Amino acid sequence: MLLEKLFKEFDVEIDTFNSADSVLFDQYFERILVKKNTFLIKEGEFEKYSYFIFSGMARCWTLNHKGEEQTFWFCKEGSFSLSNISFTLKERSTFNVQTITDCDIYKIDYQQAGKLYEAIPGLKTVFEDLTARLLNKLLNRNINLIKYSPEQYYLQMMAEYGDTFNYIPLKDIASYLGITPQALSRIRKRIF
Repeated sequence: MLLEKLFKEFDVEIDTFNSADSVLFDQYFERILVKKNTFLIKEGEFEKYSYFIFSGMARCWTLNHKGEEQTFWFCKEGSFSLSNISFTLKERSTFNVQTITDCDIYKIDYQQAGKLYEAIPGLKTVFEDLTARLLNKLLNRNINLIKYSPEQYYLQMMAEYGDTFNYIPLKDIASYLGITPQALSRIRKRIF
């Protein structure tokens, strides 16, 4: 169930693993229900878990040079939270991860992750590939902010996020685009 959803998000062939591997994968995770506006991690903390967003959405943000919240990534359904960076590197997080909707999340700690990699040979290699794909998405986000106008990027976001786009607060979308909420309002008036 989790593996299929993850592979679908990253466009990976599901037949890489069999159904027994998929069932086994799920057994290493603990399901938690997380309310809207809950911090999965705060800047400066060490991440103890890797979080898989089964349903819902979270945002990654930090304070900019003006002391304002700046959203730079959305962790959407079918993906892992970017707090995995702190988890994997065992370093303090340089940003906050906060839910923007109620979320159904599956978490795993270091010990269970190690056991999971032993239980399913080849999984670690696949996850290294998924990490590279995620880094590519982050790089493309930066490139798109340079290449496209905020209106063009807004339209791209609408297409990428589909129905879940409606759950993202407009202030967070504006922050993500690097514009004011008023500028976003003008863009939305032109589009709709």
